[in-house]
Amino acid sequence: MANEINQEEKWEFGSLEWCQFAGGIGVKLLNEANLDLSKYQWGFSEEYTHIPERLLAGREKAGFHFMIKDGKVSGGASLPEDCLALPGFHVSIEWALIAHASAVIYDLAGQGKRGADAAVLNAELEAAGYSPKISTEKATEKRERRCPVCGSPDHDREHCPVWPPGIGEALSVDADKGGGLHNLTAKRLRRSPELDDLPETAYRVPVFTQMTDEQKERFIKLLGR
Repeated sequence: MANEINQEEKWEFGSLEWCQFAGGIGVKLLNEANLDLSKYQWGFSEEYTHIPERLLAGREKAGFHFMIKDGKVSGGASLPEDCLALPGFHVSIEWALIAHASAVIYDLAGQGKRGADAAVLNAELEAAGYSPKISTEKATEKRERRCPVCGSPDHDREHCPVWPPGIGEALSVDADKGGGLHNLTAKRLRRSPELDDLPETAYRVPVFTQMTDEQKERFIKLLGR
């Protein structure tokens, strides 16, 4: 299996080719899940901001999407308004924060460890005076969480609009064996020169406090902060 993966083409995170592949994987997993598509009106999108211009390939924005709408699954390397208007999972994040970490293969426990590393990075950036220009925290975050999947205090698991029952399971199938949306797309990533010399955790999250002054300046510029 390792040799087969090594022989497959790999791309940089956020590149047009990788986004096309990722959107296609999302469509494939949903179609293979035998879901009653008529029950869902749901979208998934990821936008990567401040991506190096060389990776844009003529696009105004970098990212991918897939969605279930009117009983059909579709997706691709774009961020269409009809997808963004649907309830679901939609995120816009700086490319440099997650580019290399997105290439790490992990299970649910590993996802938590990567998240912990990311929280440390965000705290380090905030302590240095480089908070994100747009806060991603919700005002309801401090309320008691009712939904164990998305953490919202406003609904229970059965009525979760972010990850409706069946969707998350379809996209994470065989994640403990290297499958699922994240792992399948991670296997097709290679490193980017803009980030290649930066200190990282085991989950390839940048470590701001271990960077040289030159690296810090370059990283902050990559984040657009």
